[in-house]
Parts: sequence; C-alpha cells; structure tokens
Amino acid sequence: MKLTAPWLRRLEPLFLAVVLQFGFMLSAEAHDPGLSTLSVSLEDQYIEVSFGFARQDAESLLPGIASKDRTGTPEGFKRIQPALQSLAADEFSLYLENERVTALQTTARLKDSNNVEIQSRFRRNGAKQLRLLLTFLERLPFGHREFLSVQTTKGETLAQAMLSAKKNTFQADLPPTLNSEVPTRGIGSFYAFLRLGIEHILTAYDHLLFLFALMLVCRNLRSLLAVITCFTFAHSITLALAALDVIRLPGRIVEPLIAASITYVGMENLFRGYSPKWRSVVAFGFGLIHGLGFADALRELGISSGQFGIALPLVGFNLGVEIGQLCVAAVVFPILWNLRRNPLFVHRWVPASSLAVAIAGSYWMVERVMQK
Repeated sequence: MKLTAPWLRRLEPLFLAVVLQFGFMLSAEAHDPGLSTLSVSLEDQYIEVSFGFARQDAESLLPGIASKDRTGTPEGFKRIQPALQSLAADEFSLYLENERVTALQTTARLKDSNNVEIQSRFRRNGAKQLRLLLTFLERLPFGHREFLSVQTTKGETLAQAMLSAKKNTFQADLPPTLNSEVPTRGIGSFYAFLRLGIEHILTAYDHLLFLFALMLVCRNLRSLLAVITCFTFAHSITLALAALDVIRLPGRIVEPLIAASITYVGMENLFRGYSPKWRSVVAFGFGLIHGLGFADALRELGISSGQFGIALPLVGFNLGVEIGQLCVAAVVFPILWNLRRNPLFVHRWVPASSLAVAIAGSYWMVERVMQK
C-alpha cells in the first residue's frame, strides 16, 4: 500500500533542503525587515515632519561608520548627527503644489538607546496639495516599511499610508484652513493596521519559525487547532495589554525570550518526536511572550500615545496577524500532514528539521543577548 502520493515523495528532498536552508541561512533575517514612522503635522503657517527610526535602521543609512560612532551612545550619536540631518535634507523632499520646499530647520536626536528621531520644520504656503518623496527607503533592508500619518495639530488624521522602496511617494490634498472640521479616517486606519498586521507576521521570520515548529509534530487537525488557538489567544492578550501600556517589557528581554521559545520547541520536537499532551500549554505560555513582540510594532507607531483611536488599530493589527498566521498554516500543514504518512519523514526528517529550528533559535538568542 502506498504511504503517500508519488509527487509528495518527490517533494520530500526539496522540503528538507528548504527547512535546513531556513534554519541555517536566515540568521541575518532574524528580525522583521523593519518599520519606521513618518508623522506630518500641519499647523497654520508651518509643517512639522518627524521621522522615527530604530537605531539599526538609522545606522544602515550611513554605511561605513566606525564602531565608536554607533548611535547607541550619546557620544557616538553626536559624531553622526550632522550626517543624519544631511540625509533628511538630501533624501526627503516635500512639495507644496509643484514647488519643493526647503526645511527651515532639521534636528536629529537620540530618543533612547534603541530609537532615533529626525525632525524638520517647513514653512507652509497657501498650496492645496502636499507631495512627499522618500528616496532613502531604497537603501533600507528589503521589505522595510514606512508608516505615514498626516495630522493637524488637534490630532485629526487627514491621511495614512504605508510606504516602501517600491512606493516611496505620497500625495494628499490639504484643507483650505486647519480650523475646519476634518473627519478622522477610522475605516482607513483600520485597514492600514490590518495590512500592517499581515505584513508583519509574513516577514517576522522568528514568529513563523516558531509556528512551523509547533506544526511540525502535530498529528492531526485537532492538535493543530488546539496549539494555534492557544497561541493566538495568548498573544492577543499581551498584545492588547502592552498596546494599552498596562504591561511593558523592554525589547532586550522580549526578543531573546522569543528566540528561546523557538529553541525550546525545536528541542522538544527533537527528543519527543510527537506532539506532547501539554503542547497547547506551551503554545499559550510562549504566545504571551510573542504578543509582547507584536506590541513593539504598534508602539513604534505611537498607538499607545493617543495619536490614533486605540480600538480600530489594535483590532485591525491583531486581525491582520491572525489572517497571515492562518494563511501560513493553511499552506504548510497540509504538506506536513501528507509527508507524515511516510515513516522516513517522521523518523529522519522531523528530527533534522527540529534540530535546524533549535540551532536557528539558539543563534538568535545569543545574538540578541549580545546586542547592546
């Protein structure tokens, strides 16, 4: 009796190669490709522009800087501060109608040890249209996104967009006066965060590897649904609490713990070779930690600071994460389910895949602990 279809047996070597490649070669892609922010605030006579970068992203825009000039310390940041301010002047353009406006002042500052902010101030004329061009996005890591929000000084949101290297321009109509009532685009905000949630989970390789490790030893659909439900419920709890600032753990603690969760599940798969009865409890416990990691993306957008209505962005982002997660499971699990019918896959390739997962998780854990 055939244990699996011929085409699936031919797929097995490719599957193993992909898994091993994922485990050993993706260490450089351990983090999300990146999310930075651009906030445009419209005043009666001026336009305030504020960029928010993670420290590593700001450094990647200045290739060849010496280790002593890294942005992690105030002294190192002072040495590269002029270069960052020049970058904003040279590779960011603001147009009112067809006229490029020169910044009156540009200042770069170190918000904390992990974040850099660049602020520029422009004089506003009577133009009815605003256009932005961000050429520096082409030099950030592949997949990097820039969340743009255009607001009035009253906090009313005029427009939101997700920019990238392929979509580095933005255009919006400006109201004739900022004193007029401008409705907040609630539905637009919801869909922007929904898309952000999907993109985040599909490019967060550590979260995907953890999900893969959970699915690797699931014997049936029931066990799969149990672990995914527990993982989803857990990270939804901490995502909401962290976004509301009820709980907060620094990234230097959360990120190594996420990597440790990958290592643990990989080792458990390796030594047990089947889905333990308490796997759902493990998925729930580590899901709480992964939720704190998801919350970092929302915190970078200022969701907990009152810039956006909290409900729609939070629900949209979390729903996007779940949609992306289920899409991955819907593709990967049927392949795993069919491959498990082959004893060779269960006895040889599941351990090999689990070992690759554990090695990748261990590498990321050491890397993140060593980061300043």
